[in-house]
Amino acid sequence: MNRKDLETLWTETLRSERPSEEQFNEIAAAIVEVHSSGDTRFTQHIANRLKQITDRTGTSLDANAFDISTARLLVADEIGFGSWDDLTKAINDPPPNAKPLLFQYAIAAMVRGDFSALETMVGGPTKFRDQIVEWFERGYFADEQETLAEVFSAACMLGHAKTAEYFLDKGVDPYAGMRSGLSGFHYAASSGRLDVIKLLVDRKVPIEVKNMYGGTVFEQAIWSAVNEYKPDHAEIVERLIDAGAVVADGYPEWWAKQDVPSVETKLRVADALKRHDEHLA
Repeated sequence: MNRKDLETLWTETLRSERPSEEQFNEIAAAIVEVHSSGDTRFTQHIANRLKQITDRTGTSLDANAFDISTARLLVADEIGFGSWDDLTKAINDPPPNAKPLLFQYAIAAMVRGDFSALETMVGGPTKFRDQIVEWFERGYFADEQETLAEVFSAACMLGHAKTAEYFLDKGVDPYAGMRSGLSGFHYAASSGRLDVIKLLVDRKVPIEVKNMYGGTVFEQAIWSAVNEYKPDHAEIVERLIDAGAVVADGYPEWWAKQDVPSVETKLRVADALKRHDEHLA
């Protein structure tokens, strides 16, 4: 068992029509196996997750003493349950009108800000929109408005423009999902999602709202063009400036000093900043 096999096991279990306790026990055993395999990336992930649980619950968990009972607790926590017993009760004696465990996982993932994990668990990029729309149309988000707002942000970050458009058409507030400190607009700028930027600009979503660091969407985009470079960052910056983004004094000089990974991006953004200053002159 390796990380990829474990990911597949998780996905297949959560997407199955009626996951069983035995399947989740198999996941817990697989987690222990991968943790023992010497995969340092995975062991660090487990250590981080256990710290999150400890910080939230006050229950002391030692990653160096990782065993099947701790793995079961981790499995339960991943799906939003406080204990393995709570999870098994939900499996074996579900309440009337219980939502699928995959949706329960989505709620927990949005609380953690784990957008990529949600995409993985619903079956990957090609299945993301269909699953999210199905949940919306079944009314699952009716009493999960915070989750809905975060899923919008996730769609923007992951580049699912059609899903974001669907949510806008349904009246979702594009700035409601900022639990992690960034809105969907900021995430799209950061991760270089040009199609999402085009959509939000065309829909006239406000661009001067600030993230947790005090940065506007333009400021997020231009910072990310240096520090989190993606090929579409130049055009994203251009479109934001054309849409009327406020550009503080000194940006051309600041930009000239930056070590930008792409020469083309460096030149295009410099030209956009110059045109902006000339327009204001």
